[in-house]
Amino acid sequence: MDYTKFYTPPEIAYLLVQQLNISFPSEVVDICCGSCNLLHAAGARWPRAKLIGVDIVSHTSIGVTCTKSDGRKFALDHTGEFPLVLANPPFDFVSAKREFPELFNGIPADCATSRLEIEMLFANLRILKESGTLMIIVPSTLVTAEGYRKIRKYLSKNYHIQRIIHLPDDTFGSSNISSCALVIKREKLSQHYTRRFYVTHNNNGYSISKGTNIPQALVRSGDWDTVAINASKKVYNFRRGNISSHYFKETGVPILHTAKIEDPWKPSKRYISIVPSNAVYAEENDIIVSRIGKSAGQWFQYHGSPIPVSDCLYVLKDPDGSIFKKVDGKQYPYQPKGVATRYITITDFSSWLSSL
Repeated sequence: MDYTKFYTPPEIAYLLVQQLNISFPSEVVDICCGSCNLLHAAGARWPRAKLIGVDIVSHTSIGVTCTKSDGRKFALDHTGEFPLVLANPPFDFVSAKREFPELFNGIPADCATSRLEIEMLFANLRILKESGTLMIIVPSTLVTAEGYRKIRKYLSKNYHIQRIIHLPDDTFGSSNISSCALVIKREKLSQHYTRRFYVTHNNNGYSISKGTNIPQALVRSGDWDTVAINASKKVYNFRRGNISSHYFKETGVPILHTAKIEDPWKPSKRYISIVPSNAVYAEENDIIVSRIGKSAGQWFQYHGSPIPVSDCLYVLKDPDGSIFKKVDGKQYPYQPKGVATRYITITDFSSWLSSL
C-alpha cells in the first residue's frame, strides 16, 4: 500500500502540536515520520528541541535527524528514552504476525491484534520516558469499537489518556477515514478527566472545539466515546454509527440511516449483507440524531428491537426517558457546520441539551 497519501497535513500537524501541554521537550521523536510534518510542527513550537525522525524508507528533512529503520525495532532499542513522541502510523494489517513479539512483553494476551497501527501504538508507548507524552493519530475504531475495549482498558489503567481529538473525515483526502489523535501521558494518576475535542474544517481552515470531559471512571471502563457536559453532572452517552454507505445493498439486514428533512423526522432504513462485529446499535428509547447532510441535527426517539446504525447517525442512550422529556416538541436550533456538506458534532448536540 502507498502510505504517502496518509501523511499528516501540515495544518493538522500544527494544530495538534499546539494542543500539547508541554513547556519544552529536549527531544522529539517520530518513529514513522513519513513527511516529517509532525516534527516540523514541533520544531516551529520548540525551535531548540532536537528532532528525530525514523522511517522504514530513507528520508532527509531540514532540521530533522533522520534514521532508516523499522519503528518497532527502533522502539525495542530505545526503551524509555524520549519526553515527547509524535506518530501517525500506517493503518493496515501487519504483514507478519508478531514480527516483534518483544513489543507485547507485559501486555495482556487479550490485547493481541493483527493491526499495524496498534503494534505501532505499543512501540511508541515503549519509548516514552516517565512522565513523557505521546500524541498519536489512530482510527476512530480504537476509541469507539467494542472489539478494542480491552486495549482501551489496558491503556487507561497504565497511562493517563489526556485528550481525544476527533479529526475531520477528509483529513487524509478522499479516503474518508474516521480518525482521532490521542494524547497519552506516561503516568497513572487517577484524579483526572479525559478531555474530548473535535477539529472542523471550513473555508477559513481548521479549528478546534471547546473541550468536554469524560470522567475517569468511564475512561477506565473503556467507555471513551461517552461525553460529559461541562458545568453539569449529567453524562450523555453518545455513540456514532460505524457502518459506511459503501456497504449498502438492495436487500439484506436492515440498518438505520439518515434521511431528508421532515417534521417530524425519522431515519431511513437501508440494507447490508453482513453486520460487522463492532456495529453500533440503536435500542428501545434511544435518541437517534442525524449527524450529516441537510437533516443534520434532527432527531428521533427509537422504539423497536436493536438495529445497527450507519456512520451518518449518532445514538444517544436514554434508558429512563429523561432526555426525551427535555427535547420533546423541540428542534435543534443551530446552523450546522460545514459548507459543501452540513454536519453537527456530538459536542454541538450536547451543548444544546445542556442549555435546555
